[in-house]
Order: sequence, then structure tokens, then C-alpha cells
Amino acid sequence: MPALTDKIFLPISIFVLNVALAAFKFVLASAVGACFAIYAMRGCEYAKSVGWIRSSGYLEMIKTSFNTFKRKNVPGSVKWALIVAFIVTLVANFLDKGIASFVSPGFRRGQPKEDLVISRQASHIWMFFGWNFVVPGNGSVVGTMERALNSSIANPSPDDGYVYSPVISDYTPVCTDFGLHFQDEIMRNGTGCLVEIFFPSRLNRTYIKTERSSNRWSMIMATIPMESARLINGQPVVGLLHFMDPNSLKSKKDDAFYFPENYRDGYRYPKTSITKYVHYNGDITVIAMTTTRVSGSLDEYDLEVAKTYSTYHSDDLLSTMNEIIRTNSTPSPLGQGWQNLMAEIRVANSTVEAFVCTVYYEEVLDMDWFLCVYVTMTMHVFNQPVHNSQIQLLIERLKGGQHFVHYMVLEYFPELSKDNTPAAISTKKMRDDTVAVADYMTRTRSSFLVDFNENKVYILYDKAEVKTGLEIPLWVLIAAGIIMLVSLCVWQLTHWFVGPPHTSSLYSIVRTQLAERSVTPFPRLMRFKLPLMFEDVDLLPDKVEHLPDETGTLPEDIKSA
Repeated sequence: MPALTDKIFLPISIFVLNVALAAFKFVLASAVGACFAIYAMRGCEYAKSVGWIRSSGYLEMIKTSFNTFKRKNVPGSVKWALIVAFIVTLVANFLDKGIASFVSPGFRRGQPKEDLVISRQASHIWMFFGWNFVVPGNGSVVGTMERALNSSIANPSPDDGYVYSPVISDYTPVCTDFGLHFQDEIMRNGTGCLVEIFFPSRLNRTYIKTERSSNRWSMIMATIPMESARLINGQPVVGLLHFMDPNSLKSKKDDAFYFPENYRDGYRYPKTSITKYVHYNGDITVIAMTTTRVSGSLDEYDLEVAKTYSTYHSDDLLSTMNEIIRTNSTPSPLGQGWQNLMAEIRVANSTVEAFVCTVYYEEVLDMDWFLCVYVTMTMHVFNQPVHNSQIQLLIERLKGGQHFVHYMVLEYFPELSKDNTPAAISTKKMRDDTVAVADYMTRTRSSFLVDFNENKVYILYDKAEVKTGLEIPLWVLIAAGIIMLVSLCVWQLTHWFVGPPHTSSLYSIVRTQLAERSVTPFPRLMRFKLPLMFEDVDLLPDKVEHLPDETGTLPEDIKSA
């Protein structure tokens, strides 16, 4: 049930609106005339004149009002009736303009129909060219994704006059609570999917674990230097994530986060990578992972991290790291070529967060440098029946493949602070945005899939025709309808029960009176000339006597007669 303030869409043109408003104005003016006919029937001998003067226009009403208020023999009710006549006539003539001011152009979608769009793309390593999209610092990541899926790169040849929106629907996740394995050790037994985190280390067990709560841990380990780490796409891996689907034991989805090649490049704004993976049993995993990093001189760690993350002091992952780095940044006891890696890890429902730091010693500058990576990842696993035959065939081809393919990457563009420097983006915003991205991508279900081997993107749209019309608030529409209905009733009832001469104009009354005195048929349209003559019949005597003056008094000679 729409609220009274809601706007109602009317599939009509401006011309139809103007015709409707003209009819409204006509009926309202007729109802006002009918009200004054009732007043003429029940009022004094001046009452009928008020109605006639009203119909002669605003200027005539103003002149008559000034003249009438000077006359003492005119009842006060008649004087007020003239004022009411002026106001009511003014309102009746401009009420349609008031209604029109609430009307605005509107658009509505017609009944949608599914339309599968398959577009060819140019591939580049893990993703297609052009599928990087910018998120403003205060913008909506979901809004950015919606624009991306409606962009020309996703739908190169849309039909004119139609609007496209990806088919989305609710879903029931296969798992909602992660279990966590770290370096092959069970850290947490979840009730659904399993996340395994591996760090590059020759000795997987060479780490110290501190359990800070049931879902948060601190790790310190000796790990191999960056130049010796495993490379994926030419980048040294910080951590490798394995995502396991409990319903398909041989299904595994990998993803990774990295240290940069240049560990003194300062702060890099967040990037969110989004992917889907089809398991062997048909389950589909959606992963959204946001990463950002900060680096600098070890002596400036606290300052640099606080400047980078606006939630530094309130985020326990970040705030704990300062003490850990100060305590564990000495050279590794394992010997030459090893360094310490420190990690803070937290799991909540289907989201994993990690803040990972390491320290490098540079002999040339005789300085210690820190490098930290913050990563937050949300995963959903779901299954659904597929009704589109082409998508069904695609899912069969994708089962168990495309481990590292990214569907799109969202890059944050920072806001400027008051001193015109880039504002920090909080870890809370990154975490919330990652959850929102994963949720939206999951709601697209199998409507948005990528076949990287064939260089094709499949998007199932709801395609609907755009209908143009007008929008008007519901309360305005109801009020106009009530006014018009009441006006029609008043107008019609007055003609039935009051009738002429009260409902007639002065012209009609004169014609009726002359027609009754004529021996021949009298014309409906009469010839008129001055002095007041209709059809050569003089209506006024040559001289009018005994007429009161403007003050309402008779001449002295008449009084003494």
C-alpha cells in the first residue's frame, strides 16, 4: 500500500495532462458558479448581481467592491460575498496550475524479460582488459559494480529504449561459519567452509602462535626473504589461501596476496578483487578480497600506519602489531637469508582478516624497513538450479577450473582531507565493502560468469522497455479527484433543484424575457447595440429617476414628495 507522499506513475503525455487539467478547471468553475446560484436563490436582492459580477472578471469585481463598500444601504453580507467571490474565483482559476507544479516527468520499466548477453573480451593474465573500475573514497562499491555490469564493456550493443539489469536473487549459503587451518594446523573448527592459510616457509612449524580470543590469533614466524619467495605472476606471495567446499572434497579454490617488489613505495590504496569458482559438484564459490599495504622506515612505523588507517588505534589487529614489531624485528635466529614475519589473523562468520608485516634490513643505507599488508576476504558458497541452457553448458565447462581468474577489480580513489592530502580509508570500511561486494556478486548467482578460456563474459539481464510518463504525489491525485467529484455533484444537483433564472446569466435571462413577449420565434444569438438594445428592443427608459446616490440616500426632492 503506497504512502500518501509516494509518487504515482501515470503513463500519459503532457498533452493529456493539459486536457485533464482543462476539464478540471471547467468543472471547478462550473461548481463555483453553481454555489453562487444557490446563494442567489437564498440571498437578498443583491445576491444575483454578485454572481453576475463574478463572471465579468477580476477588474470588474474590484471596481464593484470599492463602490459597494461606500454604500450604506447594501447589507454587510453582500459586501463579504463580493470578497469571497473574488477569492474563490482566483483560487478556482489557479488551482490547476498548483496541481501542475507537483507533476514531474517519470519513467517506469515494463515487464522484464530475460536476455543473455555474451560479449567477447581481451584477456590479460588473470582477468580481462577494462574490468578495473574506480570506487570514489566515499562512494558505494555496490553502485560501482552495478554500473560496471551495465557498462558498454559488459553489454556492447544494448537495444535502444530498453533498460538492462543483471538478474539477481536471494541465496541460501552452503556455509556461513569458516574453519581455519594455518600451516596445516587446525586453528578453528567452523560449521561450514574451510580456509587454509600458508605462508612461504621452508619449515612450516617454525612459528609462535598466541591465541588472543576464540577467533583471533597472533603469529610470529621465520620465513624466507622476499627474493626467494614463491612467485605468482612475477610477484612474491605473502600468503596463499585455499578455500574448501565441504560438499565437494576435491574442490579447492586458491587465491593469494603479495608483498610488492618495491618495499619502500609508501601506501597503496585498496584494491578489491572479485571472482567466482565452480566446484566439481556444481557449487559456486564467490570470493571478494581487499588488500592494501603500507611501508616505510621502521622508526616511523607507528606514524605511517596511523596516518594510513583511520581506525588504527581502535582496530585490535593493527594496534597490536606495533608492540610485536618492536619485540620481534631483530635478525632471525635461523641464520642468513631468513627474516621474521608477523601476522594478526581474525575470523568472523564468513570473513577472514589478516594484517601481515615483515622487516627488512638494507645494508647500503644501514636502515630497517617495514612492510605491511592488510587483507580482508569474504567468501560465499551456494548452489542453485540453472534454467538457461547456455549457462548450464557453461557451468559444466567451468567445473574445477579457472583458479586465479578475477572477474573484476575495484580500485579506491581517495577523498581529500581538509589539508588537501589523501584521506585514509578505514579498515572498517574496507571490511564492510568487501562483505557488500561478496553479497552482491553472490546474488547475481549464475547470471554473471566468465569463460576465460574462450575470452567470453556471460551476463543474464532482465531486459525491460522504458515507458515514459508523468509522476504525481498520491495525495495530490486523491485531492484533485475528490474536488472534481464534489464539483460535478454540486454542479449537477444545482441544475436539477435550483434551475433558472438563478443558474442563468444576465444575457440568458434577458433573452428568455424577450422571447416570452415575442409573437415570433426569438433567436438564441441576439443582435446588440447601444443604448442597451437586443434585437432592436430598448431595455432601458430614456431617464432613470428615484435612484439612490453612492451613499445610499435619495435626493431631497424625492424625500419631500
